Amino acid sequence: MTGADDSGDAVQAADRLYAARSAMADAAPQRESIGVAELVRFLTVASVELPSEAQRALFANPRLRADFQRLKRRLRLFELPVVAAASTGNITARTFEGGSARVHPSRLEGQVYVVFEFRSTAGAPQALLFEDAANYVVKRPLPAPDALGQVVLVLDRSNANDELFLQLFADPTTTGTFLP
Repeated sequence: MTGADDSGDAVQAADRLYAARSAMADAAPQRESIGVAELVRFLTVASVELPSEAQRALFANPRLRADFQRLKRRLRLFELPVVAAASTGNITARTFEGGSARVHPSRLEGQVYVVFEFRSTAGAPQALLFEDAANYVVKRPLPAPDALGQVVLVLDRSNANDELFLQLFADPTTTGTFLP
């Protein structure tokens, strides 16, 4: 055998190996990128996020989606409901069973305050989970309330995550879940 023959054999072997791996990848069952354990962790640990691909898997699977909704209902402290009569336009204040929330502009350009007032500081929420009508989920950890039951978030509209949070807050069809 010459060097050229070895090279041809190597190319053919590589082609066969590539074809075999491709066939196996196509035949392999698709594993869901999220399960109930990941949902529980997402809902109970304030700093844990749900990646985009996990959100897509969650909303594509009706059973997993039902598990998610059931877990949210069991874990929630309060719910920030859809605004009555599905108001048109952006809203700057919302009420919920355990208190209220409102958005205030700051003196600094592009900065706003979101003020949450909780009726009780006992068992205060650790996070707020927003879900819009298109099934997009965003979670924001919350600091501990002060002695008066207030939590203040200082948000910057030039920050994409802050702006998304403000858009979801202002959307009357968005629901919120306060989590422990």
